[in-house]
Amino acid sequence: NICSVAKIEYSKGYDRLIHIHEKLIRDGFKLHIYVLGIGSEKEKLERMLQQKGLTESFTFLGFKENPYKYVAKCDLYVCSSRREGFSTAVTEALILGVPCISTNCSGAYELLGENNEYGIVTDNNTESLYRGIKKYLSNKKIIDYYAKTTKMRGKEFDTKSTIKEVENLLDRQ
Repeated sequence: NICSVAKIEYSKGYDRLIHIHEKLIRDGFKLHIYVLGIGSEKEKLERMLQQKGLTESFTFLGFKENPYKYVAKCDLYVCSSRREGFSTAVTEALILGVPCISTNCSGAYELLGENNEYGIVTDNNTESLYRGIKKYLSNKKIIDYYAKTTKMRGKEFDTKSTIKEVENLLDRQ
């Protein structure tokens, strides 16, 4: 199970994620993608899913007051954005211990590591994101590695750590 949380707008790249999903299904992967959020592109993307025959394996869940319980049950979080501010959703997935793959947009390397230590950062295009997801899904060692490092990285963003960092910053002022 793969998930993503964002406003359903062009900038978030869900059209790319649908194309990637189609290729992965053709490659023989059994997966389901869940997207949490609302937005102006939803109907267009649902038509695309219908045309491709993917409505059974790609679900728009809509807005959820508490998306964490959905993200926590997934095996992989994907940020398919064309552009992004510092991704709160990726940070939250890390805190929940869910491995992440993100396109190279603002904050991706800061969150997932310059050398992909805590998650996979791909070039910001459909083919690169497809290759990153396929590589992840194809290799048990990679899955196990990120299952472990994601949990370690997520601890750096817990409330105590964040409050301590803010206190240290204020003390230096």
